[in-house]
Formats: sequence, structure tokens, C-alpha cells
Amino acid sequence: MDAIKGLRGPDYRVHIEWGAIRQFARSLYSTHPAWLDDPQAVPPPTFLVMAGYHWGYILERAPEGSALAGIDCLGTTDGEQSFEFFGPPPRVGDVLTASTEVADHFFKTGRAGGRLEFFVMRTDFRDATGRLVARWMPTSIRPERRGGTGGAPDGGPMRRPWLHPGEKRNQLDAVRPALGPLSVGDGPGPVEMPALTLTDMIRYQCASGEDSPGHHDTLAARAHGMADFISVGMHHAGVLGAYGAHWLGPENVRAFRARFLTTVWPGDALTYRGRITGFGDSDEGPTVELALDCLREGEPVVRASAVFLRPEGA
Repeated sequence: MDAIKGLRGPDYRVHIEWGAIRQFARSLYSTHPAWLDDPQAVPPPTFLVMAGYHWGYILERAPEGSALAGIDCLGTTDGEQSFEFFGPPPRVGDVLTASTEVADHFFKTGRAGGRLEFFVMRTDFRDATGRLVARWMPTSIRPERRGGTGGAPDGGPMRRPWLHPGEKRNQLDAVRPALGPLSVGDGPGPVEMPALTLTDMIRYQCASGEDSPGHHDTLAARAHGMADFISVGMHHAGVLGAYGAHWLGPENVRAFRARFLTTVWPGDALTYRGRITGFGDSDEGPTVELALDCLREGEPVVRASAVFLRPEGA
């Protein structure tokens, strides 16, 4: 029996705060009134990624003395993240109790050879009545041969437009709510962003709580074998989730899953797009299934899928 699987950390409380939602939404290039003007707002789909950093812990930052603290997870990278909602998502004012455990731990052989170690965590969020509201499952991967992410394109960030040039950062607002009948293949249209800046990256780190120095500090990144600091993958997964929520409604999200394919560097010009891949049914009503991509020069760097309740009239 795997000695790691099933280990749990202490429960902690998560407060769904309007100010935190506003800050998080802005870090995802959104000033949507559903997040900035509604005092009973439903957060963006990936908002609960903040829980471990701001209110609790994650595998890589386990509490001292807990059952998770003894796990050797040094050198892991983010492989996947998933969020599931069991009915309406939480709203401003909700206080949830989070419980975290190791859901799975296994090894696989990578495509390039070498053994990969996988840590799958599960955090369940329950309301005051004990109802399961949401589940967050991040997957961390550790390669047997630890190394960096390779060289940064075009000579690295110091030769790229990584200082904030002053363009507006509300491009997601161009995505309008879905109206009229929906069909497979439909989507809200692509959203193209200006070159990613260090300011963009730090804004997301502040909002999410993921403050690892390898995402903003050249010396720290190089000390860990990377060519230079790199973007947080969940930043772009979060934009994809918010992109879908702009179109189909934040209150309608029921599942979101993202996989990280390659490194994103400051200076990268990214495009976010999505389309309907199918329809389904749930106890709450008909659902819409989305495929979502974050692209750099036409190639995906983050790939995601989502399920939303079908909006009324769509």
C-alpha cells in the first residue's frame, strides 16, 4: 500500500470575499460587472486556487507537524488543475471548510523517457451545513532527471517587452454573453492579448497568492535551473476559465480542468479561444461542454475543458 496516498492535512476555513474576487478578476484581464459590481458575486471558475495560498496550504507548502509535511515533493511542477462544483458555486459571504488529502500517488514513464512521479491532491470545500460545494484537484509532477525549462526564446526576458507598456488589461470584456441557440463549434471568438509583461505576472501572483520567486526573480529562477523567470501556468488557465464564464455566465460553471503543455515567458503574445464540443444533461438541467486553448503563435501552451449549465434562452 502506498504510504503517501490518503495522508491528510488540517482543515481550514475559506472566506469568499468580494475584494479578493475583484483583485483576482482584474489579474485575469476582466472588469466584468458580475465580479466588480455585484456584492453577491460568484467568483471566476479557478478562484479557489487561492485557498491553499491565502487561507491554508498546498502539498509543496504543507503545515509543520502535519502528516503532509514529511512528503518529499521537492522539484515538482504543475501538471494539471481541476475544479468541480456540486450545484451552485460559492458566493461572496460564504465561509467554506476545506479538507485536503493526497488522492493519488504514482509513477509513469515520460514520453522522453525517464520516470515521472505524480502527486494528486484533493481539497473538498463544504458549507456550514456540510454540503460538498466544490472540489479542487491539482496534480504535481516530478521528473526523475531534474532540470530547467530550457532557454528562453529571443535571448530571454531581458530582451523582451517585460516592463508594463501601459496598455489596458481588460481584453476579456470583449466576450459578450451567449445569446440565441447554441451549436457544436460555436464560440465567443478569440481574445488576443498584448505581450505578457512582468507586471501582468506579478498582478496574478499577488491575487492568487502563488508568490514563488521563480516567477518574477531572475536569480531565483536560475538557482533552480531555469533560464529565467517564467509565468505561472494557472494564470492562463484562469483566463480561460474566466473567458468561458464571460460567455456562459459565472454562476453556470460546474467543472473546469486545465493541462499545462509548455513554458510561458514574459513577452509572449497569447491568444485565448474556445468552442462548444457537445451538450449534456445533469440533475440541474442541460449543460454545455467547452474546449479551451491558450495559444502562442498558433500552438497551445495551456489546454482546458469546461462544463457549464446551458444559459436560459441559449
